[in-house]
Amino acid sequence: MQRMCVCCGMAFCLLTPARSAEPAPPKPPLATAQFADNGAELTNPGMGWALHYYDNIPRNYGSRLEPSDRLTDWPGLGFLYLRIPWSYIEPEENVFNWTLLDTPMERFRSRGLQAGFRITCSESWCEYATPKWVKTAGAKGYRFRPGAGTVKDGPYWEPDFDDPVFLDKLDHFLAVMAARYDGRDDVAFVEVGSFGVWGEGHTWASSKKVYPNQTIIRHIDLYRKHFRKTPILGMDDFLSRPRPPLAWRRGLNKRGFDMVIIPEWYGHDFLLRAGLWRPGNVPRSGRLLPYKDDEERTTHLGILHIDAEGRARFDAETTELPSVDHLGKAEFAVVCTDMRYDADEQPHSLKIPLRYRLARKEDDKTHPFLHLLDPQTNKELWGPRPEAEDDQLTSYMADHDIGLRDDSILVQGGANAYYHATMAQKFWRHAMVAIESEHYGGSVARGCWGDGSAFLFAVEDYHAAYASIHWWPHEFLQKNRELVRRINLRIGYRFQLRQMHWPTRLYLDQPFPVRWSWRNAGVAPPYTDYYPCVTLKDADGGVAAVFVDTQANLRHLPVSLHAPPEQTFSRTFTLPLFLPVGTYAVFVSVGDCTGHPRISLPLDRENDGEKRYRIGSCVIQGDYNARVADAAIDASNALRLDTVWTVHHPLNAAVRVFFHLDYGGKLAWAGGPETPRFTRVGDVPVSVTIPLPQLAPGESATVHAGLWQPQRAGRADERCVPDAGAEDRRVRLGVVRADDQGKLTFIPADRNGSRKK
Repeated sequence: MQRMCVCCGMAFCLLTPARSAEPAPPKPPLATAQFADNGAELTNPGMGWALHYYDNIPRNYGSRLEPSDRLTDWPGLGFLYLRIPWSYIEPEENVFNWTLLDTPMERFRSRGLQAGFRITCSESWCEYATPKWVKTAGAKGYRFRPGAGTVKDGPYWEPDFDDPVFLDKLDHFLAVMAARYDGRDDVAFVEVGSFGVWGEGHTWASSKKVYPNQTIIRHIDLYRKHFRKTPILGMDDFLSRPRPPLAWRRGLNKRGFDMVIIPEWYGHDFLLRAGLWRPGNVPRSGRLLPYKDDEERTTHLGILHIDAEGRARFDAETTELPSVDHLGKAEFAVVCTDMRYDADEQPHSLKIPLRYRLARKEDDKTHPFLHLLDPQTNKELWGPRPEAEDDQLTSYMADHDIGLRDDSILVQGGANAYYHATMAQKFWRHAMVAIESEHYGGSVARGCWGDGSAFLFAVEDYHAAYASIHWWPHEFLQKNRELVRRINLRIGYRFQLRQMHWPTRLYLDQPFPVRWSWRNAGVAPPYTDYYPCVTLKDADGGVAAVFVDTQANLRHLPVSLHAPPEQTFSRTFTLPLFLPVGTYAVFVSVGDCTGHPRISLPLDRENDGEKRYRIGSCVIQGDYNARVADAAIDASNALRLDTVWTVHHPLNAAVRVFFHLDYGGKLAWAGGPETPRFTRVGDVPVSVTIPLPQLAPGESATVHAGLWQPQRAGRADERCVPDAGAEDRRVRLGVVRADDQGKLTFIPADRNGSRKK
């Protein structure tokens, strides 16, 4: 006697089989692949070369390109730099000319370029960079002539950067600008360009006016007030601006010198000597008398060793400063004990901090000096100027996640090629750094550019996300193609997939395990969360499954300039509902937390055009396959079916076979034998006789079959998974159809029982 199961619609024995341990499917075989960087010059968001569309003069440089010229031949181009005076954007109060920004952004949108803004308030080529109507409204300011400072008949006007009217109008402008651009995906950052000439954060080329740190902070805070989502960058030259006099006090004083380690010095030792000089102090060229005197009135600090690979080491002559009372007739003493050099984080440059002890106060006309000498000839090879430092202002920017921009790379050459790489170490781990070279043509003309390798050194030392094309772009690329390639392999972030394991075959009810190793071979992290993803695609290229490893945020991969370490992540994913059995192409990508690819990878693999890279395949199969071996309809209108069930892995002993006859949209019959067992791999023959209803001419009934587990009754996984079948996990075996005379015929499904699309 058989009874009908309500939950699955099949017949089974009144005595439900005892619950037994379910044999686990065999572990899926895994593919292992090693990957190498193919050297591709990538374009990715938040990094790369910056096209100066508007420079400090709007007609330079990208603005002169033809509208159709989107620099498609420029590798690694990732950024559109729009640097333009405020007066061009808001020529009349509350009348805005946004087309100056929107047009180039739209022109280069097809290349995926983000934009960055610097809106300036003082220029040395434009009378009113700050709109004239701001001055008319009562803002105070100064006439200036470049080089001469504030003069009554100066051709250019610069606002008082502390003036309340100016700040109020600027506040309103930034509010309107932020409402339009803050948080947009196509805007990479906005710079605090409202202070100083050219927006560079200094006034030495304009009014020469002195402003305190509080002025800079006030401008930074205006940008922070309005730009809540878009990153903000400050200027390194906030520190180099004309500032309140830095007088020398009696007792301890500190000064610092920055030095680039040039290749010509590799493998050599040098003497370091330091001193103080005061204009008008006649003896020995105005030099003050040091504690440890020599005939040049300098103090020997120690020996700087630079090995054959360019790594620096300093052996100090002495580490202690005498007290003021022990200076005797000397006016000061100086030592260097803690040269700041890090071969891993800043390998091409260093800072030489000096500590002075003075016998009495000196005014700001007294200057420190430092000489690097050839120990064989005593010839001076380098004599830099001291570089301004300001821990308070630097910490304020870094603590508020303000990024950093340095506009002065290769304005000078050699050991003075750049100055603020040590400052950049406080920023790059959490906020982006952008560097801008001197106008390429000007740097070449002064003999500062050389082969451009110092620009690559700066990219590495600053851990730069962006580097400028500060010239006519086609000419720059033509003359610096190899340099561009080398920088493209270093700048920003560079995600490398090193090794990956994934299943080549698994059952639908099994998890999808992935183990992969990644590293960042660039000089900086991305400043956005990015996650690796596996995508399965079917034979038609359709996305069948997306697995995002949200626990492997590649933003946090360690950065090392020499040997970036790999990080390995192991994850197990669940296959999506209703995934058909079949063979799938396996793609890897990096993107957002939903699996949308965003990042190009240096992989020599098939790219689907959407930044997914094919690495192999995976067969998804069910627990079994069922097919009809023979069928016949007897005189009593009963269907006799001989079927073969191919089991792929041992199933639970409680598994039973069921057959369904669907007629008129309903289940007309369900049943099945009790004896077959599916606990071994291989073919299992099953025969069944199905009583057929009376079909009118043209009517049909469909025969389905499957395997189910009574102990799972009512659960979504009560039925085993066939290799091919419907979403209800039934295999369509065939159709019984009545012809025009009412004669019944069985028409089997295709041999593997797959459902039609």
